[in-house]
Amino acid sequence: MTKDIIVDAALTILNEYGLGDLTIRRLTRHLGTAAGAMYWHYPSKQALLGAVADRILTPCTEFSATGDWRADTEAIAELLYSCLTAHRDGAEVVSAALATGTATIRPEQLLADVLENAPETSISTPSAADTASVLVYFILGATVDQQTAIALNLNGAKSVSDTGDTNGENNASTGAAAEASSEDAAEQAKELGRQRIALGTELFIAGIAGVAGIKGPAGQ
Repeated sequence: MTKDIIVDAALTILNEYGLGDLTIRRLTRHLGTAAGAMYWHYPSKQALLGAVADRILTPCTEFSATGDWRADTEAIAELLYSCLTAHRDGAEVVSAALATGTATIRPEQLLADVLENAPETSISTPSAADTASVLVYFILGATVDQQTAIALNLNGAKSVSDTGDTNGENNASTGAAAEASSEDAAEQAKELGRQRIALGTELFIAGIAGVAGIKGPAGQ
């Protein structure tokens, strides 16, 4: 039993059933092991969620700044959104881990470094951290809302499908159609969310540029 195996299993359960069903009991049953083996690696569920959040956020560690703070801010926002939406309830997991301090990958620090190292923004280190948190927590909050709505739709469609199993082929077909329609709606919601995050990021950049008196695409 290794930490990677545990996190892999946790992500499997998360993607299939959602955060509400990601319990230590279900995880140990999935792995066929005792709870003690789990707690040897992760002393609490919060610690486990921190490791899961780090796995979700791992692509963020591949970010490389270009020196253009506007483009870098947009890239970080898009990257974070993609990480969160790659997993069911990803935003809620990451939000919880960041709040409890169990995640070691901090997306707001990536953005703070970009803002602090951009001479024209004149943002000091403390202000850079606070400013970066504004955008990161906007993205987290918006994505939590989006994923909650998607989960409700999927659960509703699943209920229709399960009902069809006992009421004949016609209802089964109706249930399958409902699930397919719900999945299409989920993809549309993700794309709409991406557009909203892009708009929010654009406004964020414009706000920084305005405060700093920067002239340019976002500062005019």
